[in-house]
Amino acid sequence: MKKLFESWKKFVNEQKIDKGGVYALNNPATPLATYVAVLKKYADDPTFDQMAAAGQTDGQPADEQVSVNRTATPAASLIATQAEIGFSNSLADQMTNPPWKPVQKALGLDGTPIIMPSTDNPPPAILVWNGKYILDGHHRWSQVMMMNPTGEVAIDNVTGPALDNEEEALKAMQFAIAATADKVVTKPFKGQNLMQASEQEVAQYVIENITDEVLQLLVQAGKIPKPDKQLAAKYVAGNLPVIKKSAGKFSREKSMPQAGASGVSQDAVNQALGSGKVNFDQPRPSDVRRANEQKLK
Repeated sequence: MKKLFESWKKFVNEQKIDKGGVYALNNPATPLATYVAVLKKYADDPTFDQMAAAGQTDGQPADEQVSVNRTATPAASLIATQAEIGFSNSLADQMTNPPWKPVQKALGLDGTPIIMPSTDNPPPAILVWNGKYILDGHHRWSQVMMMNPTGEVAIDNVTGPALDNEEEALKAMQFAIAATADKVVTKPFKGQNLMQASEQEVAQYVIENITDEVLQLLVQAGKIPKPDKQLAAKYVAGNLPVIKKSAGKFSREKSMPQAGASGVSQDAVNQALGSGKVNFDQPRPSDVRRANEQKLK
C-alpha cells in the first residue's frame, strides 16, 4: 500500500494535464473543437496515456465498450458531420479517371459494396456512427454521391452505449486517436466548398473537364443514355442537392478525425475502441489509481 500511495503521489505531482483539461474532457457540454484542442495539448503526456488506457480498470469496465462492424448502406442514406466538402476532392478524379480507376469504383462497375481507393492499404470503408453519421471518409463518400448516390457503400459502423450522438462519437474517436498515437492531427480545409457551390458551377466544371472515357463509363453504368457532355453535366449537377441535404456542422480543421495523419491506422484505433481499454467516458486521474489498486490485488 505504501508503494501504491507513493506511486500515486508521484503521478499527481508529475502530471501535466491540469484540472481545466480534465474538466473539458469530462463535461458533455464541451464543444467538439475545444475538446480536440485539449487532446492536441495533452496527447503526448504520459499521465494522459495512463488515464486514457484505464477503460477496463476504472471501476466501470463495460461503459466504454464500442463495436465496429462492417456492413453496407446506400451512399445517400449517410449524413456528413464535416461542414466543408472539397469541390475538387469530389469531382476532379471522377472527371478524369486516373490510374487507380476511381470512376469504376464510384459507379459500382467494379462491384459492390463500394470501397473507394485510398492512400491507406487496404483502402478503408467509410467510418460511420450508428449506421448514419460519417466520422471519417467524407471525400470518398462525396465522390460516390456525385456519381452514384444510390450506390451501396461499405461502412465500418461504430456503436456503443456511451455514444448518444454524432458529436460524442467524434469525441470518442479523437480520444482513441490521442490514446493510440500520442498525437492528434487535423487538416485544414483547402479550395472551394462543394456545399456552397451551385448546380451551374458543377455543370460547367463537368463540361470543361470530363473525358470521353468517363462519358462511356457513365453510359455503361446506365447514368446517361449516350456519351454526351451536356447529359453528363445535367446528371452530375443534379446530384448536388442530394449531397447538400446531408451537410455537416463541424469544422474539418478544428474537429475532424485524421487517424493516418496522426500516425496510426484507423483499424488500430477501431481495435483499441473495441477492446474497451480506451477510457473516453468521463476520464479522470483517479481511474489510474483504481487501475493500480487492481494490479496489487
